[in-house]
Amino acid sequence: NYIQRAGRAGRRVDTTAYALTFAQRRSHDLVHFYQPWRMVEGQIQAPYVTLDNEKIIRRHIYATALAMFWSEYRKFYGTVESFYFNEKGSGVDHFQAFLGRQPRKLEEALKRIVPVHMHEVLGISDWSWTKELFEEKNSPMQKARYILESDINEINELIEQLVKKRRYVDNLIRLSQTILSKNIIESMSTSNILPKYGFPVDVVELSLLHHGEEAKRLQLERDLRLALSEYAPSSKVVAGGKIWTSRYIKALPNRAWEKYRYAICEYCHSYHRIREEFVDAGAKFDVCPLCKQPFGRRKKTFLIPAFGFIADTRAPDKPGEKKPERMYSTRVYYSGEADEENCVRINMGYTEVELISASHGKLAVINTGKGKGFKVCHRCGYSALIDEKAASSHKTSMGGECRGTLSGSYSLGHEFETDILRITLNGYRDTREGFWYSLLYAILEGISLALEIDRNDLDGCLYPTAGDRCKPSLILFDDVPGGAGHVKRMSNQKEWLNILKVTLERMEQCECGGKEGNSSCYGCLRNYRNQFCHDVLNRGMVIDFLKTLI
Repeated sequence: NYIQRAGRAGRRVDTTAYALTFAQRRSHDLVHFYQPWRMVEGQIQAPYVTLDNEKIIRRHIYATALAMFWSEYRKFYGTVESFYFNEKGSGVDHFQAFLGRQPRKLEEALKRIVPVHMHEVLGISDWSWTKELFEEKNSPMQKARYILESDINEINELIEQLVKKRRYVDNLIRLSQTILSKNIIESMSTSNILPKYGFPVDVVELSLLHHGEEAKRLQLERDLRLALSEYAPSSKVVAGGKIWTSRYIKALPNRAWEKYRYAICEYCHSYHRIREEFVDAGAKFDVCPLCKQPFGRRKKTFLIPAFGFIADTRAPDKPGEKKPERMYSTRVYYSGEADEENCVRINMGYTEVELISASHGKLAVINTGKGKGFKVCHRCGYSALIDEKAASSHKTSMGGECRGTLSGSYSLGHEFETDILRITLNGYRDTREGFWYSLLYAILEGISLALEIDRNDLDGCLYPTAGDRCKPSLILFDDVPGGAGHVKRMSNQKEWLNILKVTLERMEQCECGGKEGNSSCYGCLRNYRNQFCHDVLNRGMVIDFLKTLI
């Protein structure tokens, strides 16, 4: 790509070509600044694609099935209204009946499309894949139907109330028409039914529909993990030349947010959680199962905003000269649950490195609301930071008066499964502050460079496997729900040794902290996600350790 771009300047014979490249102060750019030949030497690793991600495959199954359904029942295609609110009945029911006949043509198509080794896992032959689509309460099709029906019913009820009071209702009528006229493909992509560019899999929306015409063409969506920080209440988002403020955690009638009581152990720093309903029913949640120490005061509650977010009902602001600051960062924790697949042990220096690759590693991402939490109205979803001034009364996202009150101190959370690699240094213990986080983020940078993987596609956290925070395991994971197969590539001795060498080279190239390197910067270890430990990251400790290991 660089050769192509720079080469364009030299095509004209009547001028002298000059290519100037600016490198930002971040790890990726600085590597190529110090080693510019990497951009032109022409050695590129072949792209790596995994075909095992169930969530992505399921979306393609649903897309194939819907395409065949719509080719036969065209009256249900087009808009949200034509599918979910059709005069002939709901398209959901007709689609379910269509699949109930188990069309042979569809089964043959799915067997061609879906990788053979995934047929049994997904239930292609016995059609059990349809249960995931329809039969569960939180299945994507039923969930999408419920959300849309709830929105339309709420709007219609509000219109009736305002008409009786002889109030203005044109804006609500337009809102209803906006929802009903939305393209069905776009709607189903947002609802996690159909595949979408970039393959986000747990998509939620920051709804701007309640702001009328100026927001009509905007569609703000994020994978839920990103949305926890970018769309959390009080966050500001620039879109369509306006600044929109998130204000509501979308609530649905007769549906509750999932809530979990969670704790970060004060002694070993491990993460644990239990459903809040179980605690309310008397279940014990006081002692860490790893180190057997009491949790202490670090118990909190998080709710999962699975239905999305809604922007403030007030008019959006105009952008100024500065971009709105990100208000929150999130933390990722490993639950300790995974299906182990392969184990490799490598003797290195005075320690044994144990590499365990696993699938279905369960992780949680938490937004604590600047450590203080959010107060939430459980009736309409209106939310604000604990220390944020809020009016004694508030309106619903539709503009009606809400009788609910703000209460609680909630974090926002989301759980997902992905491929992981657990790295344990058997026999090694280090009590220095920041050492383990420094080693973790250094190795992630090394992997990104050695395997040519986008750094944003990987992340990691620490997990005290033995209940000791001074000798934790490093948990590396694909930052894609369901997994992308990246971390599985590292669980062999040859690849691992190369990664460590590249990591050491990268840490030695940086100049922060002088010769000793007793510091860190955005060029070596720091990034937006690990802000919580910026003050303790130290590339010098990593350099010294890797020199004894390699």
